[in-house]
Amino acid sequence: MPSRFLFSIWCVLENSFVHFFIFDFLLRVTQKEGRRYLPIWLIGNGCITWIVTMLQLPGTFPLDVLVLFVFARTALTMRSAELAAPITIIFTFYTFVEGYSAFILSWASVHLYSSTGGMLEQAAITLFLDLLFFLALQTVKRKYAGALRQPISSNLYVLLFPCAMIVLGIRYGLKLDSRDVASRLSSFGAPVRLAVFLSMLAAAILVFMMIGVFCKIIQLSTQEKAVALLQSQLHGQQVYLEEAKKRNTFYSAFQHDIDNHLLVISGLLHDKLFTQAEQYTEKLRVSSTGLLMDMSTGNPALDVLLREKLSYAKRSQIAVKHDVTILGDFHADDLDLCVLFSNILDNAIAACMEKELEERLLSVSAKVKSRFLIVEAINTTNAVQPAPPGTGLKNVRQVADKYHGTMETELENGRFRITVLLCSR
Repeated sequence: MPSRFLFSIWCVLENSFVHFFIFDFLLRVTQKEGRRYLPIWLIGNGCITWIVTMLQLPGTFPLDVLVLFVFARTALTMRSAELAAPITIIFTFYTFVEGYSAFILSWASVHLYSSTGGMLEQAAITLFLDLLFFLALQTVKRKYAGALRQPISSNLYVLLFPCAMIVLGIRYGLKLDSRDVASRLSSFGAPVRLAVFLSMLAAAILVFMMIGVFCKIIQLSTQEKAVALLQSQLHGQQVYLEEAKKRNTFYSAFQHDIDNHLLVISGLLHDKLFTQAEQYTEKLRVSSTGLLMDMSTGNPALDVLLREKLSYAKRSQIAVKHDVTILGDFHADDLDLCVLFSNILDNAIAACMEKELEERLLSVSAKVKSRFLIVEAINTTNAVQPAPPGTGLKNVRQVADKYHGTMETELENGRFRITVLLCSR
């Protein structure tokens, strides 16, 4: 009993050492803030390890995977797409460590004699393999962290399948999760032992190569998306400049004629034609509506964009409502905000222009709650069913993905609603 008690303590300490590496790897790859949860993570795993060791429970590998996944999803607020690659890498490497450990310890128990019963040798071998596990995670983190934190396209999940097959092959081929692992290894002859050990070394090299290919594909996919977004942004800037030129022409014409308008009003007042002067003044007021909308969102760049877009909408006889405020604890790149709002408003204005004058309506709002920005736009439309996402909505979704947010659309009773949630950087 004392020996089992001491062995359990050693297992808890060694397991805590490994799970510290795992916790650090997850945080650094996903760039999440969660250091305050490290004590909970280590204590929780220590308790599980203590129970498993004292009761000598076999087959706890699925439990380890489940605990890590649930903890990362709940405490660290990581998404499943963020966890797929890191968890696969962690438990593939961990399986190699357990497989090598079982082989080496099995060989040492037969060929090495120790006065301590092999406890010191087991501790040294385990720590050496833990160090290799740490170095493997550090290598992946240093070379591929940037690619691994990108959202994974669904067609890339197939690259995780070989890793899963390797893990299952090693764990269930060697019975690592059963009490029969020692007898299983002892049943192998020396040539078979060597072949299996070399196969695991080859599999480890293959896994590193697959991770490299996996991350390279993600990097290429990200670069393609960045190029597409840049092209769309350049197109948007061209449209914006054309609109600004038209508006400046309108400003210049209005300013040029203002003296003549004042002369007419003065003449009407001089002739005591007050009714005609009032009517002329009202027409002048209507024609000047939308020259300069009052806009104060808290973001100067966004103020300019919204002033231009919404003024253009009003000149197009669209009823406009706006309530956009971006203050508080929310931080985002100005260009990303302008891409988001310009694409939303361009689509909304284009849809409104297809309606009759009295049915044109556009409302846009944005509020910061905690560290989240919630943007909502509603516009009238002739569409009776959702259209396939065009460049505008794809750009909006890319901005939402960049800020780990969401985009939802709804079409009902001739009104299109888009809601976007962004998380602060």
